[in-house]
Amino acid sequence: MRRVERHVSPTGIPPLFAAASFLPVGLASRRCALSILGAGSAFLALVLASLSAPPTAASQLIQLVSVRKYYTLFLASTDQSGRKEPRLREIFVTRFRNFGPSFVNGFYHDELPQQPYLEYRDSIDGRPVPVQKFGNRYWDFLQFPAGREIEVRTDALQRVLPRDPAQKIDFFEDWIEWANWRPPIDDYWIVVDLGKMYTAFRQTPAFGMGGDPPPTFREFLQNQVLRVLPAGYRVEGSTVWWHFRQIYAPEGYTTLHVEWKAWYR
Repeated sequence: MRRVERHVSPTGIPPLFAAASFLPVGLASRRCALSILGAGSAFLALVLASLSAPPTAASQLIQLVSVRKYYTLFLASTDQSGRKEPRLREIFVTRFRNFGPSFVNGFYHDELPQQPYLEYRDSIDGRPVPVQKFGNRYWDFLQFPAGREIEVRTDALQRVLPRDPAQKIDFFEDWIEWANWRPPIDDYWIVVDLGKMYTAFRQTPAFGMGGDPPPTFREFLQNQVLRVLPAGYRVEGSTVWWHFRQIYAPEGYTTLHVEWKAWYR
């Protein structure tokens, strides 16, 4: 989604999230048909059409119905030497409902220098959408059919490069944000799966030499994962997650931040 300014409250809980309920509900979503936009020479025309649209159109007509953001962190070999680095698999599923006439709106997603993409794909209701990359931004354009819902899915794979290799600490970040959509957001899920990192840590040689037994996931989370933001997350199995319901705030910004010890370097 589009990059905007963000801030975090002193408690670490996004101020516009804080009033939302954490009651768990199902993750079911509805799909509906949508005509897919073309790419190539039509790109500039779509940019101009999107930028010339009234800025209040989305906030009055398009409801951001639900968001599900899944992150899976794991280690991958980078060469024949067996050196490993973290990778981040992302799956984002977003539902929109249009209460007005059909129109087109452009979106972009910024690529962070320390988290370059190895893969990036978008689809609408299961159909691939052409994505254009300009600089560090991945652009696509969504057509919102009159009076209907669409489901937008992003599948991406990122490298997680070290910020300071000497400190042996790695982290990834993502912006959690929305603005200019018609409220409410019925459901907003954020799920970070650390199970593969936990499995890799348990397989390190130190735990096979007759020393201390491998830690439980809770111990791994406490001793190897240094920071998880925003505050207020829940732990279930090998995942940490946040769930917010019935968000009426017109906009919200915060940063998802997960930081851990880079024992593999």
